[in-house]
This record gives sequence, C-alpha cells and structure tokens, in this order.
Amino acid sequence: MIEFAYANAAAPAATNGLMNFLPMLLVIAVMWFLMIRPQQKAEKQRRAMVAALKKGDRVLLSSGLYGRVVQAGETIVKVDLGKNFVVEVNVNAIAAKVDDHSTETAEKSE
Repeated sequence: MIEFAYANAAAPAATNGLMNFLPMLLVIAVMWFLMIRPQQKAEKQRRAMVAALKKGDRVLLSSGLYGRVVQAGETIVKVDLGKNFVVEVNVNAIAAKVDDHSTETAEKSE
C-alpha cells in the first residue's frame, strides 16, 4: 500500500506573530484616517461654532427650521422662529450657523 512519509516533510517555518497582525493593524489605521478622524474634526468645529453663538445669529436647526438666537447658554439656546415664537432647544439641535445673505438669495430664487 501507500505509505506516508511524514518524517521527511520539512517543518513549516515559524512566522513572526507581528506579521500575522500587520494586515489587521493596517486596516484599522486606514479606517481611523478615512472615517473616524474626519468625523472627530467636524464635531470639534461644530462645538466651536455652537460655543461662539451670540444673540442675533441666524441658525439652522436639525429639524430644518431657521431662526435667530435670542439667548445662548451652555446647554440650552433660545431661538426665535418668527413673530416672537421663541423655543428653547438643546445645543445639539443646532445644525449650522447661517449667513443672512445665503438664505435671502435662496428665498428670492424660489
């Protein structure tokens, strides 16, 4: 019959443990620089924008409503939505600070 000669086979070369994890580390590094880092940078800019809000600034809320800041606090901002309709919103609800000129141009084009 056929006999197997395992003793003659060369033993597999020992691989470095770091070389096995290198592709996974590279994938994590690429994900960090392409996904996580830009998101952290954008959040930092948004927090700086919210901290710099002052009375009279025009803002866009995450719900899509535009308004003017009446009073700005650390966690609560009072926003006038028009005709003295003032609402209190959490600072996380403010999506962006809007220039008066850009919204006026958009309203005129419609």
